[in-house]
Amino acid sequence: MKPNIENSKAMSNRLARFSLDRRVTVFVLLLSIIVVGLISALGLPMELFPRGYETKFLSVYVPWSDAPAAETLEKITKPMEEELSTVKHLESINSRSGQSGASAFLKFKSKTDIAVAYREVRDRMERARARFPEDVERYFIQKHDPSGIPVAILGVAIDPSMADYYSLIEKKIILPISRIDGIANVELNGLLEKEVIIEIDKQKADAFGLNIYQLAQELGQDNFTMAGGHVFESDKKFLVRSVASYQSLEDFRNRPINDQLKLKDVARIRYEEPEKDFSVRVNAKPAAAIVVFKEGEANAVEVGKKLDALLEEMRANPLFETMDMELFFNQGRMVSSSIFSLIEGGEIGGLLAGLVLFFFLRRFRLTMIVSLSIPFSLLMALIVMYFAGETLNMLSILGLVICVGLLVDNSVVVAENIYRHIQDGLPPREACIRGAQEIALAITMATLTTVIVFLPVSLVEGEAQFFLMRLSLPISVALGASLVVALVFIPLSVFLTLRSRKSGPERSRVVKMHRLFDRILEKTYQVSMEKWQQIYHTCLSFFLRRRMDLVILLALIMGLSYGVIFREIEFSPNQEEDRASFQIGVEMSREAIFEDTAEYFQEAEEIMKAKKEELNLSGFMMMHFGRGGNIEGWLDMEEDNQLTATEMAKSVLEDLPKMAGVKLRSGKESQNEEAKGQTVHVLHLEGDDAGVLEKIATDLEPVLEALPGVIGIRSGKERSANELALVVDRNRTESSNVNPEFVAGMVGYALRGQTLPRFHYEGREIPVRIRFEEDDRERLTDLSNFQVPTRDGNSVPLSALTDVKMLKSSDGISRRNKRINRSITIDLVPELAKETHAAIKELTNQMDLPEGVSFGISQNDMSTNETIKNLQFAAMVSVLFIYLLMGFLFESFVLPLSIILTIPLAGIGVVWSHWLTGKDLDVLGFVGTILLIGVVVNNGIVLVDYVNRLRQQGLERTEALLKAADRRFRPILMTALTTIIGMIPLTFSEPSELGLSYKSFGLTLIGGMTTATILTLLVVPVFYTFFDDLRERVMQGFRELK
Repeated sequence: MKPNIENSKAMSNRLARFSLDRRVTVFVLLLSIIVVGLISALGLPMELFPRGYETKFLSVYVPWSDAPAAETLEKITKPMEEELSTVKHLESINSRSGQSGASAFLKFKSKTDIAVAYREVRDRMERARARFPEDVERYFIQKHDPSGIPVAILGVAIDPSMADYYSLIEKKIILPISRIDGIANVELNGLLEKEVIIEIDKQKADAFGLNIYQLAQELGQDNFTMAGGHVFESDKKFLVRSVASYQSLEDFRNRPINDQLKLKDVARIRYEEPEKDFSVRVNAKPAAAIVVFKEGEANAVEVGKKLDALLEEMRANPLFETMDMELFFNQGRMVSSSIFSLIEGGEIGGLLAGLVLFFFLRRFRLTMIVSLSIPFSLLMALIVMYFAGETLNMLSILGLVICVGLLVDNSVVVAENIYRHIQDGLPPREACIRGAQEIALAITMATLTTVIVFLPVSLVEGEAQFFLMRLSLPISVALGASLVVALVFIPLSVFLTLRSRKSGPERSRVVKMHRLFDRILEKTYQVSMEKWQQIYHTCLSFFLRRRMDLVILLALIMGLSYGVIFREIEFSPNQEEDRASFQIGVEMSREAIFEDTAEYFQEAEEIMKAKKEELNLSGFMMMHFGRGGNIEGWLDMEEDNQLTATEMAKSVLEDLPKMAGVKLRSGKESQNEEAKGQTVHVLHLEGDDAGVLEKIATDLEPVLEALPGVIGIRSGKERSANELALVVDRNRTESSNVNPEFVAGMVGYALRGQTLPRFHYEGREIPVRIRFEEDDRERLTDLSNFQVPTRDGNSVPLSALTDVKMLKSSDGISRRNKRINRSITIDLVPELAKETHAAIKELTNQMDLPEGVSFGISQNDMSTNETIKNLQFAAMVSVLFIYLLMGFLFESFVLPLSIILTIPLAGIGVVWSHWLTGKDLDVLGFVGTILLIGVVVNNGIVLVDYVNRLRQQGLERTEALLKAADRRFRPILMTALTTIIGMIPLTFSEPSELGLSYKSFGLTLIGGMTTATILTLLVVPVFYTFFDDLRERVMQGFRELK
């Protein structure tokens, strides 16, 4: 006997004897686990994601309104890209220049400390800011982490007749919400703060000979407060502050321009809401949308509860009687609902697993004893999680639910072995000790193979490492605890059960009923299971005699599965869609103006009012702007919804008005379409010349549309806008003594006006803007007659310095890593998607592109490829570790190969389960595959270990294989069915409110365990003989060499 095996048996012997000799100690330990476990369970906070999760993305936005996209690119985007490109560990930068500003999306390498990256980005933006136009006031940097997901979205319908409702909402709603412990930021959308507007009458200004640009500069320098040091007077120290700020609107109006002229003589000064080029309405009323964000470490569930309580108080306040407040989204409520739904699936799975055990064991008390290993092990996992500072989140709960069917495996095998020895005539105490001792090493190795699959996780990179590490903790601890329960608690419990059963009363009516039930159950079991066991014995005997027949059959099955069916399975990185809401995007025609959009949304609003009742919506919000907008509806999750969010969106789409040039699309389709993969193919043309890219795309689109399987093409061409170009003539500006750059600044001032320092009034900072009256800035003739000051104090009309050209410009310019990007989105027929994807790739590979032009890989494709690569690496290393672990157990490099074969056998079930259900393999399914690698070898380990022990006792190989297979048939079937049936509720449950679906994960475990169990019972014994023969030949060769 090998030393490691002897040591293991000695240890297990001591554990079993300890549990039988120190019964009170064992029960005190179990009681302690129950008490501390319950305290830990109540103390663990609930969250959506594990703590410490952060994505490696940052986004930057620089608002700059009413500028052509090309100008935004040159003056903001390019300086920003140049500075940001120097940030360490930057992997890619995607930018977009538009008429409202510039934005950049930054992706960093997986090992990047995002907090350090944030500080570096802020530093680079400060450098770039010095190169921006003067009227660029600010920029925004946003981290893309869980705390960046809104914890709540509140719609507040307002009464437009209310005086200063912006201030009311700000003080009475936003401020109290921001004071809630854990709230980081509250954003108000849909309303604009009132501002002081100084509108210059151009005719009066020209009549008085005023330099409007110089007047704006003087007004900006007037409004300030400056510290001036300190002085001493009568032995007292006084701080000195120079105050030159405006205190009221009258101060603005009476501001002298010269000795005879005041500002009110040439301008109209008023305090009002600025012109809006957008509209937000909630439940068919003018509204504001309040978006609430929590602090990074704050608990979403607790924050959600406090927010609910605050809103109840507000609704009871008479001040808000005219306001309709609707909490559309509460992350805390949805997290709680999703977690409890997951727990419910685990509870049902545990109950079903218990029924399976009862059917096989046919003893109620023994079933209860074995089943109690589930809560004991889970409580131990909760204790470790609590003291490790973890949370109850979607991943940790998933890990615990996964364990439900696995936690009884060790206890079942130990209990079965004990009862076998009792049936062979051993005394109960000796049977308990020997039963645990014999099986201890095998179940220890089997448990370690499941846990060890997570060891390679530390070698992978990216989000896969973080999530797998958080998933592995509860699984590893719970499985380790189940091993201790099996070796310590099960022998003691079986021993006490046997004693109490022997000494109990035998004549009571309850006992007689119990025995009648036992006989019925026993008869049912014999009719069903013994027949299957006989069939199995016959099949195994046949294949042991004709081993090549099994090899040929297995080759056919694997060839069909991996060669044909596997090719039909797609990998989809996305989960199911959000079930709590739907969104519909509306895109108007290029010629549409704001009034056209408003008219369309007014018609759509009437339809949504009817749909609110029909579809059982808790509310809806509509937001529109210049040439488009969004319609968002929220489902009432407290009601039983017969339709999914997708079906509701489809119902709304069918009823919305159909107009020429108007495009409607479900938001779930338009958001991150590349990630859908199955029915959409997105091409990215990249280069330095937008015109060249546009020509290539225009020529390519009809070719793509002609391919079989293509439904249509959605051009990524940016919308064109009418642009009036004022071309400065440098000869004329030089002769007129005017700086050419000054002309551009004056034009911007004439059209957009200028922002002045804020006006401090009653503790508030009120924006101030100076501009021309609308009649003086809306026509081309007004612009042409605009007087431009010269260096010598005179002025000349703008038309004398410039030539006017009418052009078409782009609404936006997209760039990837400083190269212009032109996308083409191709809609595919779902049934032909795979073939069409291949045809598109072949077509693009054969294209002869001009120098400097190429097809880029989408960000989603790169992320998906990286995820697959990391998971594949983890899976391969897991197989290696399991092989080495089995080599330690069997003291052989050859015999473990017969068990390793169960891994590809499990893959057969994974492939077929996904193909038959039409479900794509997603990230969770891939994670399930890694876990499956460690689970499916367990039965093979227990089987081969028992074969080796029988051979050591003198049995011939075939006889040992048949005897071991017969005796392990029931435990193997029992442990497999508890895992398979325990996963059914989770697999076929509806996706959570957050859209998380566990179907692929469940199908992976169910399908893999099913085929692995069925084929393992035949393949492992047969291939054991192959590798045993191989080992004998190798040993014979060594002996002959000697």
